[in-house]
Amino acid sequence: MDILELRKTLHDLPEKSFAEVKTRECLENWLRENTDFTVIDCENWFYAVKKGGNRPAMAFRADMDAVCGSDNKAGHYCGHDGHCAILAGLAQQLSKQTLPGDVYLLFQPAEEIGKGALVCRPLLKEKHIAEIFGMHNIPGWKKGTVLLRTGAFACGSTGLRIRLTGTISHAAYPERGKNPGIALADILLFADSRAKEIRKQDFLMMTVIGADIGSSAYGVSAGDGEIRMTIRAEREEVFRAFLQELKAKAKACAKEGGFCLEWEEIEYFPATENHKASVERVRQAALLEGLQIEELKEPMRWSEDFGYYLQDISGAFLGIGDGETYPQLHTSEFSFPDEILDTAVGLFARLAMQEC
Repeated sequence: MDILELRKTLHDLPEKSFAEVKTRECLENWLRENTDFTVIDCENWFYAVKKGGNRPAMAFRADMDAVCGSDNKAGHYCGHDGHCAILAGLAQQLSKQTLPGDVYLLFQPAEEIGKGALVCRPLLKEKHIAEIFGMHNIPGWKKGTVLLRTGAFACGSTGLRIRLTGTISHAAYPERGKNPGIALADILLFADSRAKEIRKQDFLMMTVIGADIGSSAYGVSAGDGEIRMTIRAEREEVFRAFLQELKAKAKACAKEGGFCLEWEEIEYFPATENHKASVERVRQAALLEGLQIEELKEPMRWSEDFGYYLQDISGAFLGIGDGETYPQLHTSEFSFPDEILDTAVGLFARLAMQEC
């Protein structure tokens, strides 16, 4: 089975985050049968390694999980089946070659919920891995184009739920209860105003996802309510500072109105902040492969848990174009563009064979 057939096989095995059982088994068997890499199973993820010379160890990462749609069914609408096939192809291409240093291939679970990298992260320190690379296929860009950016490649983000609980009252006597409606509106307006102010200097977005206050009983003044939003920012420092300001505002509103406050951050992703030297290594490898390069002017607005790795060691996350009119990620029309499989394998192999 070649990597194209492997990709198609994986496409038919979509599994939710931390449930990548068949996917993992398929990949492990393929690597053992088609490469000289040693496969190490780590319960809900695995890695493959090949020893080399004295150059510091290098790692490459692929994500195994699929997207869950509105029907809660998993489907490979993001390209993770392709990412795994690329790393399998890399292992095949590096087999029988003498490597300048150890190469680790991380097959990571649960990227879609932002928790898989945390599981794999300790391996970097344990194996003294010095540099890590990852990629994502990206619609809207010329097919096969390598997309690079020093600094933030993808935004940090979190879902945020803010709930205030007071007491209901008759709608004719709202002063006898504690209605959180105005306080929640105040918090939301503060978040919107402050985000726009920050964006004048740093990329930061606040998107309202939903709100629920009270009920449809018009004779009852609401006693509880919540607002839901997504926060995303280019720089982790700016992201954290905004959340602290917003939390302080929520606490102040809760205290002033006598409400109980619930604050929940959901599916947090750190900013994916590339290291300059690693980006340059990718650039040189892409040039040697004869690939077109596009420098991104701003980060991707979506998030990637690959950012956790870049908090510990040097590395870079890159994009490869799917095509200008290719279907968007996370839609039922999307399927990984197989034409870029060899492009990505060749680029990663060039990186793996680089000396320091």
